[in-house]
Amino acid sequence: MTGWDAKKYARWYPFDGVGIDTYYDQETQTLAAVAVDACRGPQVSLDDTPLVGRLPSELEPWLEETASTLEDPTLPEYVDGLRFGPRGEPYLLSLGLVLRCQQNGDHARCRPVFLAPQWAMRGQERIEDLIPDTEWLTY
Repeated sequence: MTGWDAKKYARWYPFDGVGIDTYYDQETQTLAAVAVDACRGPQVSLDDTPLVGRLPSELEPWLEETASTLEDPTLPEYVDGLRFGPRGEPYLLSLGLVLRCQQNGDHARCRPVFLAPQWAMRGQERIEDLIPDTEWLTY
C-alpha cells in the first residue's frame, strides 16, 4: 500500500511484515525517515541502548545524558540539544532521532523515527509538515 499525501512532502510505505514505516522525500525521491513499530519492529540500539518498545521513563536518563553531549555551537540552535515536539515527543535532531510513543495495552512504548540529515536540519516545526499524518496519528 502506497500513497502520496498532496498536503505533505513525503511518500509513505509500510513494511507491515517487519514493523517498519518508511517516508520518502517527494522532491528528491530519496529515503528521508524510518519509523520502527514499538510492538512489531526490530530492536534498534544507539550507543548500546535499545530504543524500540521501551517505556519512555526508561529512556529519560539516556536522553538527558545523550543530549548533554550533543551541544555543538556550529549547529543551528533549533537543531542542537534536546527539543520537544508539539505532542511532547523528544527530538535529538543532531542525531536525526524523534522518540515517539505508541500505545501497547496499558503502556506507551517508544517508537523511534530516524530522520535523514536533510530533514533533521530543517528543525522540529518543519518536520511536522514533512512527515505525513499517517505517522503522527499512529498510537
